[in-house]
Amino acid sequence: MTAPAGGAGRGGTLLILLGALTFNAALCLANTVAVHVTDSGVMGAEVVLILAALALALRRDPAPYLVLAVFLSYAALLMALRPLLDLKAARDFLIPITFYALGRRWSDPRLADRAALASGLVVLAFGLFEATALDTYTRFFNIAQYYVARGSAVPVDAAQSEFGTQASALFTSGIRPDARTILPFLGPHRTSSVFLEPVSMGNFGAILYLWSLCRPGMAHRRLVMALGAAAIVLADARFGLYVCAAGTGTCFIGSRLPRFVWFALPFAMLAGFAVYGFTSTAVDWSNDIGGRMLWTARLLTSLSDGAVWGLSPDKPFLSDSGYAYSLNQIGLVGVAGFWALFVFLPERNPAAWRFRCGVATYVCLLLVISDSVYSIKTGALLWFMLGSSDGAPAAATAERRRPAHARIPAAAVPAT
Repeated sequence: MTAPAGGAGRGGTLLILLGALTFNAALCLANTVAVHVTDSGVMGAEVVLILAALALALRRDPAPYLVLAVFLSYAALLMALRPLLDLKAARDFLIPITFYALGRRWSDPRLADRAALASGLVVLAFGLFEATALDTYTRFFNIAQYYVARGSAVPVDAAQSEFGTQASALFTSGIRPDARTILPFLGPHRTSSVFLEPVSMGNFGAILYLWSLCRPGMAHRRLVMALGAAAIVLADARFGLYVCAAGTGTCFIGSRLPRFVWFALPFAMLAGFAVYGFTSTAVDWSNDIGGRMLWTARLLTSLSDGAVWGLSPDKPFLSDSGYAYSLNQIGLVGVAGFWALFVFLPERNPAAWRFRCGVATYVCLLLVISDSVYSIKTGALLWFMLGSSDGAPAAATAERRRPAHARIPAAAVPAT
């Protein structure tokens, strides 16, 4: 597979990725200062981004069409078997398919490098704006008001009011009620930047770190890694730190494990959480790793038999457990099929497999605490990176920046 030529297509791809990153912030700005935004408007914006990405991604290669046909057929079957039309389930899993196909379309990690750098600079700029001028930021970006307009539950904790009126305009996790984990002198405010909530900002920082870790020859590698670290620090994202630590090992040591081990990992975790949920006598949980594991176990064991197979018409709040949410949305068969596709899909170079192991670590850990793995805000860039990496020939991933004199054409060097 060769990357198609055309600067317009590459420029359009970068615009789509930046649009997926920032469209929620743009809609929040519009809702705060201009027009009322509805949930339908947010979904419409996502649909436009996905369709635009599909228009650039699809080509003569039949593989993306086949995957889309199988997925949409399976989604239609689930909707027919349960008395509920839930397009969100289809949207959740259409995002990785679309943006992975877009990355494979270009098969150029250098384009993903540029996307990572541009995204990181945008996130840092907005993050510093929020951190240093919170009063001005909330005047234009009233996050709580935006989520209420979308029809979501009020995402503000009453405890935030003690931190001032600006805090009441933030997402519920925008203020750390207990001691800040990373650089406590920065205070309780957790920066959200263009993501509007700090969890996604921490996830984004981990994604940038994993990408730069597996791209030793990329331009501006240290800057991209520093941008990822800055996002984690500003958001006080403990999860981001854990992913960086675990991903460092799995990118280089875990990549030696057989693919079947990686395929079995999330199902082993599911089984472990189920056993924990059925046997644990703990009642209260705290907002730490142990507490979140207990809560995931509770949510998993609360699912009905129909929900495990994706056939339940009920839609309880499961966003605090990605594992429970995934089962309820597409069932155990769908989860197994998607994970098998992720693990066993062939790549063209060893670096791509290392990055995929890092992404697998990120996904398996994130599903313990959240369903945000399906968010287009961070997912668009992540799956584009994976597709770009998988499709690149080995020579492209091994390429390092040569010194300027080494890039001068031989014909331009005067004879001596």
